[in-house]
Amino acid sequence: MRFGFIIFLLFVSTNLWSQNTSVLPIQIPYNNSDIIVDGNLDEWNNYYQQIFVDTGQRLHNAPGHQLMAFFDESYDYSKTFLPLSRNTVDVRICWDISNLYFGFIVHDSHLWAQNIIEGKYPELHLNDGTEIYIDTKNDSGEKMDINDYQFMIDISGLNLVFRGDRELIASDSFASPKKSGQNIFFQYHVQVNGMFNDTLADTGYTTEVLIPFAAIGLTPKTGMKIRLEVCNNDNDYNLDGIDSYDKKALRYWPFNWLGYCDFGYPDTWVTAQLAGEPKWFDKLSGNKIRSWFTFYAIALIITVLIISLLLLRMKRIKRLPARVEIKPSKVVYIKKQNIEPEPVLSDNDKILRKASDFLTKHYQENIGSEKLAKHLAVSIRTLQRITREELDVTPTNFIYMVKLNLAADFLKNHKGNVSETAYEFGFSDPGYFSKLFKKHFGVSPIEYMEKNDTNL
Repeated sequence: MRFGFIIFLLFVSTNLWSQNTSVLPIQIPYNNSDIIVDGNLDEWNNYYQQIFVDTGQRLHNAPGHQLMAFFDESYDYSKTFLPLSRNTVDVRICWDISNLYFGFIVHDSHLWAQNIIEGKYPELHLNDGTEIYIDTKNDSGEKMDINDYQFMIDISGLNLVFRGDRELIASDSFASPKKSGQNIFFQYHVQVNGMFNDTLADTGYTTEVLIPFAAIGLTPKTGMKIRLEVCNNDNDYNLDGIDSYDKKALRYWPFNWLGYCDFGYPDTWVTAQLAGEPKWFDKLSGNKIRSWFTFYAIALIITVLIISLLLLRMKRIKRLPARVEIKPSKVVYIKKQNIEPEPVLSDNDKILRKASDFLTKHYQENIGSEKLAKHLAVSIRTLQRITREELDVTPTNFIYMVKLNLAADFLKNHKGNVSETAYEFGFSDPGYFSKLFKKHFGVSPIEYMEKNDTNL
């Protein structure tokens, strides 16, 4: 008794809502959350909601429109297969700067989807599923025109898209002039709670739909009016072995949110208005947001590169030892003199001397650690070990030390200014060269030149 009273209240509220919607348009709010089309509506934070229930004992046609041909006045409704369970549909609608969203939570205890998409007139509507009708210009009369769209999605994940056809509108033989096979991009996801095409009790399903405004020729803005119809297709019977469409249709029980069982007539659709305002960031869509994103991405990359380069240089400068910290017995820069006999060198010192001679000969080249190790016929690990054991520096800093000593001799003999000296010895940045020079010698290149010290 209590359940019947609740159904009665829902039926009355649905009828009252259907009467009022002809006066004031329903308000579709702007949704500012990120919606993922996965059949889960938990992330929806702002939406229009309407709950409608099937309570009819016979199929109801829309006012001024005839029901399907075989349901004429002479039809015996005792032959109708009434639903084995009554569906409740919770539909939710919202929009954002790019898309129109629909969410359906359908309570259905008998899930069936046996028809596939084939033939000129697919029978997908005979499966359990949902339908959405949109009059994008809010201007249609009794028949669909080229501004009107129909989206049909069944529980198995199949879909059909129809659009009003200009050529068929003038024909009296088409109550709903439209064509299928429309190449309209949209997204949807169906989440089924149960197993369809069996006799076991099911719970229902959820369908989430994203329709891009651009796909239906609209540029959304607050206050825009469109016309909508939302429908539920319900079939609770096994259609195996039934070849006649009319016999199949007797087991098919459609209804919309106004309580009608026949669809496709824009004059019965509900006027809806886009409400709410996008945030300023949401308006940076398309080329604008791509331009800003590109600008910030480039600026970020350049900033990161500059900071990384500075940090790397600071690290290298920090590692470079001062000249006074180098042991006098170690060969860093060999000046060609024959005053004293050659000292007895260890294996490590021989490698360092060979390296110093190579760098002196090729002082203008940009020689790295790997190239130097290859010339010395040792591995990079061996070179790292030798420079660490003998001088407590990296191979890179050893290369700098040799070049800096060569540059000091160049400056001392006044063969060039600071910039010319830097470029002469393979430094692309005179400022960086000056920092390394001061770190190693304790004075800047200019101060070194002013002292004009001939003693190394």
